[in-house]
Amino acid sequence: MRTRHTEQPLAPDADVLGSEQDALELRSQLDELLRASQYAGQRERRLVETVRSLPDRQRPDGELLRQLAQARTLREGLGARCLELSDRLKTLEERLRQPAPRLATGYDTPGSTPHEGIPHDGTPHHEPESAAPAAPAPPRRRSPGELAALAERITGLYRHASPTEAADILGQAAEHLTPEDTARLAALLARRGPAGASVHLARSAVHGSPRHAAATLAELRQAGLAEEAGDLFHALRSCPADDLPALLDGLERAGQHADGATLLWEWGSAPTTELAALATALHQADRADDARTLLRQAAGRPTADLTALATSLAPPLPGLLLGDLAVLRPPTELVRLAGALADRPDLYEALLAPLLADAEHHRTTLAALRTAGLPTTAPTPRPRSRWGRR
Repeated sequence: MRTRHTEQPLAPDADVLGSEQDALELRSQLDELLRASQYAGQRERRLVETVRSLPDRQRPDGELLRQLAQARTLREGLGARCLELSDRLKTLEERLRQPAPRLATGYDTPGSTPHEGIPHDGTPHHEPESAAPAAPAPPRRRSPGELAALAERITGLYRHASPTEAADILGQAAEHLTPEDTARLAALLARRGPAGASVHLARSAVHGSPRHAAATLAELRQAGLAEEAGDLFHALRSCPADDLPALLDGLERAGQHADGATLLWEWGSAPTTELAALATALHQADRADDARTLLRQAAGRPTADLTALATSLAPPLPGLLLGDLAVLRPPTELVRLAGALADRPDLYEALLAPLLADAEHHRTTLAALRTAGLPTTAPTPRPRSRWGRR
């Protein structure tokens, strides 16, 4: 009778491959849902435009209103589903980054389990703090009469062929009115103002502070101004990298979590230089999870793009990127990436470290690296000569 049982090498790999396949399928589903959410938003805006194009005294058809309500419900439902899938994908990828547990043997003693909140690079994880700097005094709320007078002034400027002056007033209003008053003014202009004025007002909110723009977006959505909200949301995609952390924080405070997740996903396809700047800004603002999410979305890019991205990031972001790639990319692609990073020992070691940390888990990748003639052992630091350079 045998008292010691050996580890079974094939079972862990089968489980790992299944988990990686699950992650790929979830990512694909999330891509489809985000596209569907965008289409639903576009349909909602088109239906709103149709309702607004009706003559003043003509009531909208019941079927048209039903379709508009369905489109709004669909957009909101898809946004909630996107958040759910995003959370599931994040949980699964976090699990994939954990070292695979060893199978018990007859003489083994239980080992310590991985600690939650400790990344694979060993550095403690701290939850980001969202302490905002002291804000100036909020603007004064305007009375209905003041907003009506402002709407009349803007309408009069359009009538007298002064669109430039009207645009200036719309821009100032979007920056200095409260988000609630901006939405109320947009509603007035949408009902009785010149064509395009309400959309111009909403879009101009992007020039204010990021948190103000986020709050304005929430108020526009709550007021049912789908076209105006969609135009402002589209403008937010061009937000400078330095404003990204405050914008995401503002969207979360305003309850627009789905919009934040959508923006992060879309920024994940930004050019390499812009993506590096966005990830750096997020990391410096103690939003390391968002930075990691952004970088993880680059996992499907060609090897040349990943090499350029890794070389353009400042520490510790290259380690986060390469650590995720070591888990999420198949062995053949990791060999190509490792070959491209061979002349950068620091980056090569960052890619190799998570593989060596759980060599049994990644034995297929390590074997592929050896077959390609690439090193699979951590370099030993060479002792410095006591004589120094001659």
